[in-house]
Amino acid sequence: MISLRQIKYFITVCQVMKINEAAAQLNVSASAVSSALKDLQEQVGTPLLERHRRGVLPTPAGKRFLQHCNSIMASVTMAMEDTPKNKPKISGKLKLGVTVTIAGYFLSTPLSRFIRANRGIDIEIHEYERETLEEMVISGELDVALMLVSNLHNKAQIKHETLVRSRRRLWVQAGHRLTQKPEITLEDVAREPYIQLLVDEAQTTTQTYWEKHGLVPKTIFETTSVEAIRSQIAIGRGVTILSDMLYRSWSLDAERIESITLANDIPTMDIGIIRSADRKLTGPARVFFDYCKSEVAFRKS
Repeated sequence: MISLRQIKYFITVCQVMKINEAAAQLNVSASAVSSALKDLQEQVGTPLLERHRRGVLPTPAGKRFLQHCNSIMASVTMAMEDTPKNKPKISGKLKLGVTVTIAGYFLSTPLSRFIRANRGIDIEIHEYERETLEEMVISGELDVALMLVSNLHNKAQIKHETLVRSRRRLWVQAGHRLTQKPEITLEDVAREPYIQLLVDEAQTTTQTYWEKHGLVPKTIFETTSVEAIRSQIAIGRGVTILSDMLYRSWSLDAERIESITLANDIPTMDIGIIRSADRKLTGPARVFFDYCKSEVAFRKS
C-alpha cells in the first residue's frame, strides 16, 4: 500500500529535482528517499521519474500522479484541521509580525489553515523590516513574527524555529546559453550582467556568499520588486540568484525564465517563527507557535 511518506518524498523530489536536495529538505538520507521512490514506482507499476541533465523530472505519468499526490496531501491537511481536538478552544488576539517577503510569498497558506482551525483567535498582522520585528518581539509589542531567520541578529533574546529552507538558484532567460552547460558555477555567473533584489536584506546575503568565493557580481540594476527582476531576466537583460519560494517560470508579459542549480554551495533562505526568550507567550500566540512547529514535523514525517 502506498504511504503518505512515499507521497511526500515524491512531491519533494518533483519540486527540487534532486534526490540529495530533497533528502536534505526532508531531513532524511538520500538512500531513504531513493528506496521509497523505487518502492512507490513498483507499486504504481510505471516509471514516475526520469533522469535529465538538470536533475530528476517526472515522466508524463509522473506529472499526472503528482497532481493526485498534491490533492491527497491537501485533503489530509484539511482532515487534520477539521477533526475536533480534545482540548479547549483558545480565543483572543494574536499580534503577528511579518517581513515583506513573508507577506507576499509565504503567509497565505499556513495562515488560512490556522484560521480554519482556530476561529476564535483574532489575528492582527504588522509588516516591518527584520530589525524592527526583532525589537518589537523582544519588547512585547508583537507576540511572534514570521521572518527570514537566516539573518537573525538578537539570538540571545529571541527563540526561533526554522520552518522552511528554500534553495537559492540561478534565474536566467529561457534558452540562455548557460542552460547548455553541464555545470554552472559562480565564476560563470560573475561574467553575466546581474540584477540584485534589495528587500529583506537580500543584498547583504548576496554579498556574503559572493565574498566567500572571492567574486563580485556585475550588478547592472537594483530593485525592491521581484516582478521587475523576473521581467528583466525574461527579456535577457541579466541573471540573478534567488530563492525557489519566489520563483515563477514566467513574467507578467508571459515571457519565460528558467532556474538552475549552481555547483557552488549557496546558502538557503531560511524562513522561521521568532518569539521573545524572556516573555511568556499569550494563549493565542502559544497556539500559533506550536501550530507552526507541528507543520514542520508533519512535513518531515
